[in-house]
Amino acid sequence: MGDGSRQNVFVLAGGADEASNRLLIAPVQGRNEDILLDTSKALPLTKSQYSSDLLDSFSVRVFNGRPGAMTVVDPQEEEVLVKQRFVEAGDYIALVTNEEDNAVYNFNLLFTFNKGSKQFELKSLLKVVNNDSCDRSLVSIAELPIETLGPTTLASFNGLEALKKLRAANVGSPQGGYKKLMTVGSADLLDKALAAYRKGDSSSFKEVMGNMLMGNDAHGACSPESYIVGKYFFSQQPGWSNDVGFLLGEAGYYTESVQLLNAVIAHNPERTVAYLNLADSYWAMNNKERAVPAYKQYASRMSDAGKASKIPARVAERSAGVSGS
Repeated sequence: MGDGSRQNVFVLAGGADEASNRLLIAPVQGRNEDILLDTSKALPLTKSQYSSDLLDSFSVRVFNGRPGAMTVVDPQEEEVLVKQRFVEAGDYIALVTNEEDNAVYNFNLLFTFNKGSKQFELKSLLKVVNNDSCDRSLVSIAELPIETLGPTTLASFNGLEALKKLRAANVGSPQGGYKKLMTVGSADLLDKALAAYRKGDSSSFKEVMGNMLMGNDAHGACSPESYIVGKYFFSQQPGWSNDVGFLLGEAGYYTESVQLLNAVIAHNPERTVAYLNLADSYWAMNNKERAVPAYKQYASRMSDAGKASKIPARVAERSAGVSGS
């Protein structure tokens, strides 16, 4: 780590009567001046908010970053690759909260090494959420502002105080939520689905969309309606979410398509094409009462934008009550 990868990360377990573990970053063999970090404040062992018999703590992981992506750990201790612009190649340390009896969410605190200051500085603070109703698969990864904990280094990091602040941030999250990050897996699946759809490869397209919808839940025990918006709606990237909603409809997953597209429109009402995609999914569900207003909204917005000539013929036909194809 850090100094030419000559350093190693050690977690020295505290005894049964101790209040913390010890975090040490140093060579396997070396002089004291070669030690980059030696602290017992970062890894507290504190009583759980769920039971006095349980302990909350931080686990420590070392990951190798690559440009545009980073690894985070979900509440089931599965590693997930996430798209993130700032990440550069090189090692970083992740402190991951571990609350016993809490398999729903955790926090990942990512520290990178600053060669100038020779300190590991907090670079990113993430909340990772799993589905709490069935298969516990990953639902979302949100980025909290660094100010939640304040600028800090591993050397000055106080894990006990951080746990208190993270619990407060979890309860007091802003109304619109925190900025969500996209997993590399989700982005890759959408790219594959779009490629198969454009080629007219129906079999491959439906297979990819099935994987995108159900993930690892091969037996279908987890209803997609319980997580579709939480997993695939990104307020900062309405175009991406709209594409997923459109493809869900094209693959025959109309209920999930409607849920996602309604979320897109609710947060980004200027997204004109979403009204058409939503109307088509409603129409496929034989819900004409909701399809027709969506078609009319789409047509009105296209006309106002001077694009009336680009409105598909089915819009006028279905808006007038003609079934069409």
